[in-house]
This record gives sequence, structure tokens and C-alpha cells, in this order.
Amino acid sequence: MNDERIKVGIIGGSLRNRWASATHIPALIESKNHQITAVATTNMASAQEAARQLGDIEAYDHYQKMLASDHVDMVVISVKAPFHKEIVQEAIRANKHLYCEWPLAADHREAEMIMKELKQSPVKHAIGLQSRQSDEVKLVKQMIDHDEIGRILSVHMKVSTQAKGNWVDQASSYILDRRNGATLLSINGGHALDIATYVLGPFTEVQASHHRHYTEARLTDHDGTVDKNTEDQYLIQGKIKGYLPISVHLQGGAYPEFCLEIQGECGVIRLTQPKSIGHPQYGGLRVALAKYDSSQSIASSKPDDFIVVKEDESKAPFTNVYRAHQSFAKDILCHTRETPDFYEAWKLHQLITAIERSAITGEKVSM
Repeated sequence: MNDERIKVGIIGGSLRNRWASATHIPALIESKNHQITAVATTNMASAQEAARQLGDIEAYDHYQKMLASDHVDMVVISVKAPFHKEIVQEAIRANKHLYCEWPLAADHREAEMIMKELKQSPVKHAIGLQSRQSDEVKLVKQMIDHDEIGRILSVHMKVSTQAKGNWVDQASSYILDRRNGATLLSINGGHALDIATYVLGPFTEVQASHHRHYTEARLTDHDGTVDKNTEDQYLIQGKIKGYLPISVHLQGGAYPEFCLEIQGECGVIRLTQPKSIGHPQYGGLRVALAKYDSSQSIASSKPDDFIVVKEDESKAPFTNVYRAHQSFAKDILCHTRETPDFYEAWKLHQLITAIERSAITGEKVSM
């Protein structure tokens, strides 16, 4: 890449934004391809505080004011999902390149409106599906592409998190209202399903059921409870590329885990997250492999059949976000298209919508 630096404005750049302050801000500071030039929050005091910490840059108390700045080429949208659609659309109209956190919008309908807006725009766009930047995910894809375990027979994935069950803190309580688009299926499920489709290919059919054990959640930092209308379990089965069976179990309010197991004729690949909170996009993944000439040669399973072939020891969740920004900078400066973008987000929104439709109707849905 050339020495040009992309001038970046961060929407939701408060130092109290736990995600932005732990990932986007340090990633952009460390980058040789970016320069943070502005920050926007909903409160001028917090915007000015962040601006002073980041080098006396422009501070705004509304993102629209920042979008009008000539000192911003690209915006990072790091706010809650229900605000994504409006900000994304206005950033497109302001002709700013944009990196938006997943999900692209609160629901399929809003995402469709964004895609219609995007058709008329030359701006570059990236979606925060940063699991694809993981060396471990890339290795699993490479192993599948090179038939490391022979013909693939089946895929199983489990994703669970202690959150999204029967407790929540006040700041996170919005995730328990389905209208806000930050559910177990869209967030934990969305990132995990993106790994599966990136590695193996697209779903061609799904059949699902969902379950809700809790209709309210206890507030951990205040007295009282909040209503909960989101599901805390999904059971999904389907096919990838028309022939490969896959089963997925998503669970909230449970012991945290991420495991993707791919069974082949000549072996098994396991992608796991040893210190999991149910968010594989954070990194810290491990790839383990068991290989054999034929399943007939395996009389019984043993723990030492699996050998760890790669384990992520980088700084999580910073590393994958940093890599995503480097990839997107290349797309902007060198006119490539290597970073997952809004078109990838749109496909994932369609898959999630199909799962929801199947869970409601009980019908199998073709993609």
C-alpha cells in the first residue's frame, strides 16, 4: 500500500464504549494507514474527553455534524444495532467509506433498505465479521479446500453464552428486546454462522426451532427485572451447498462454549475457543485435527487422537479487528475487495431471516 493515510471518524467513540476503546481506537492508533481525525458521541463532554485523549481531534455531539466534515474520509460505526440503519444510510449519502459493526441493521427489512441505498454509491464498505481475519479460521478453510480430511460427511456447531438468559445489567438490557436486533441468533449465531459459511460454503436449506426458558431477566446492577421477548435457544439443521448436513445449537444463559466440528471420511477438524464467552469473533481459537486412513481403522476414540495444529495466542479481541482495518485500508487505497462487506452482511441477514421463519412456521426453508 502507498503512504496515504485514511482520515477516520469514529461514531460511538466514547472512551466508555467498551468495544470501541478496546478494539477500534487502539487498532487505528497503531495503524500506519489510518489517522483518527474526529469522534462523535451523543454527549459533547464525552466527545471532547475522547478527543483530548486521542490528540486534540475534532469532537462532535452528533454524527451528522461529523459526516459533514472535510477531515473525515471514512467512518467507523460502533454503536448499538438499532441505530445502524440510519447512520449507515446517511454515511453513504455523505460519500464516506464506512466500517460498520455486525449486524448491519436491526432486521432484514432495514438491511434491505441499506442495500438499495448502496447500489447508487461508489463508497467502500466493510462489515465487522472479523472472525474471517483469524489465522485459525483461515487454516480450517485451507484444510477443507485441500481435502485434508477427505470428503466432508457432516458438520456440528455449538455456541453458548452465559448472557442472554435470565440476568442482565442495565446497560445491556436492550439485547433482550428483539426489536433491537442484538439477539442470541443475530449476534452469537451470526458470527458463528459466518465462520461456517466462510469455511464450507452457503446454506441451501434450513429447518429450525427456537425455545424461550425465560420471559424476564434479573438486573444485576439495579433492583428489579426487565421483560425479555427473545429466544434463549435455537436448534438448527440444514444443508450446505445442497448436500452437506449441518446441525447448530445456540444457547443463552448457559456454560460458555464455541465448537465447530467437521467430520470427514479420513479425519475430524475441531475449531474451538478454550476461554470462551460464546463470541468466536473475539479470537483465542484453537484448531485440533484427528486423521486416519479410514473410519474402519478407529476401534474406539481416544483423547490423544487429536493434535493441536494451531492456537491463537494473540491479543484478543484486538487482533482480529486490527487485521480487519488493515484489510479494509487496502481495499480503499488499492481498490481491492478482500474484506467482508455489506454484500456478505446481506447474505447473513437472509440466512438469519430464513432460520427465524423456519422456527416460527416449523417449515423447511430453501435458500
